[in-house]
Amino acid sequence: MITAEEKAKIENAPILFEWEILVPLGPNMHKVRLIYALTVFILCLGFAIYLNGNILLIISAIIIPSAIQFFMWADYQYHYYLTRYGYYYTRYQKVPEFGYKLTAIFMVLGVIVAIVGTMVIGPMAFVGGGMFLLTGILGKGLPLGPDMTRNYRIINPKFKYVLFVMEEPSQLWIKTDPMQIKYNYIINYSKKDEQKLINIFTKILSNPETYHIKSDEEYSKNPKAQELIKNRID
Repeated sequence: MITAEEKAKIENAPILFEWEILVPLGPNMHKVRLIYALTVFILCLGFAIYLNGNILLIISAIIIPSAIQFFMWADYQYHYYLTRYGYYYTRYQKVPEFGYKLTAIFMVLGVIVAIVGTMVIGPMAFVGGGMFLLTGILGKGLPLGPDMTRNYRIINPKFKYVLFVMEEPSQLWIKTDPMQIKYNYIINYSKKDEQKLINIFTKILSNPETYHIKSDEEYSKNPKAQELIKNRID
């Protein structure tokens, strides 16, 4: 567990490099997300037409695909700050800004739709309005903005380090030698920043052994990686 003094030491040191990157939840997630959203939209809209314009299904056809695309499976935004003593970063799901305020809007809109809709087109409108209201109630207490909590990783000058440069996805895997699990880090970066980051880490990690790896499979077969795993001490 990193101490308050160590956090302050990292924060107060000059920033050597700062960068941001948007990271998907998983490989090909953009395609998966789009396929799921379109499938739900087509199914809900198709059933709505089959049931003579069922308002609940029409609302679902709009809301659920949007939730899948922009909320449930949204990408994560990372913002890194690197210093000579370590680095800190924020990580949050990249949801459109208005999304953090939707829960309150759903509650108000639900009441309006339920009351006015019932008066105009009948009881089925109450079902649609009730869904808005329920969504707001379930989301009560959610933040009205992204959680900007900082996460810290310390670089210990007493340790010997090994640096693995992962090509896909673009990540730096920093491991101690011998391996100590809690001091093994994974850093996401843009391809354009790769060489600059390697150069900086080469200096602050005191010329670590560096290996370029194309995939997880290649990493698992790497002799140095196997040695680290075999000799890990915690």
